[in-house]
Amino acid sequence: MPNRLRTRSITAVGFVVASLGVIGCGKKDQQAAVDTTASSTAAATMTDTSANRSLYDRLGGKSAITAVVDTFVARVAADTRINKKFAKSNIPRVKTELVDQICAQTGGPCTYSGRTMKETHRNMKVTEGEFNALVEDLTASLNAFKVPSREQNELVTALGSMKGDIVEVKSTATGTPLPASFKPAPALGAAKQ
Repeated sequence: MPNRLRTRSITAVGFVVASLGVIGCGKKDQQAAVDTTASSTAAATMTDTSANRSLYDRLGGKSAITAVVDTFVARVAADTRINKKFAKSNIPRVKTELVDQICAQTGGPCTYSGRTMKETHRNMKVTEGEFNALVEDLTASLNAFKVPSREQNELVTALGSMKGDIVEVKSTATGTPLPASFKPAPALGAAKQ
């Protein structure tokens, strides 16, 4: 059971990371403001690397995770290498599920109940180049909050383990369109498709 929970949580991290892109493309000034404000608020809580604390606690808890997710989503939305893949995404759902997924994955009190990474990305035609660009955006968001390398490595390792369930096209191409046949998850509160 713990392995199933971990796999599901890792899946959630990938979902969050891979489902963020549709929010306000071209809002780089807004992104910079979010980075600056959120960094000063959350940076202090995200630097404790005590071996006795969960990754969730070392990241600063749910409010710090939410701040990083908000920054990450904005960064992905502005990234033309990947934002086309999220043209049908329900951004409030993406943010909520990403926060829950990261919270649960890192030992926090949240429960992730979203779809698996394989289900989420089926027929999305994500390339290796787009996956790598997403990881770069995640790393930049974590850097904006001065998250220590140990915690960054733990999160990025979890994402890397999902690559096989996310990437469908072995190519370094980026900026590829979302196939018209792709079916995204329903909006929050909507009946499951």
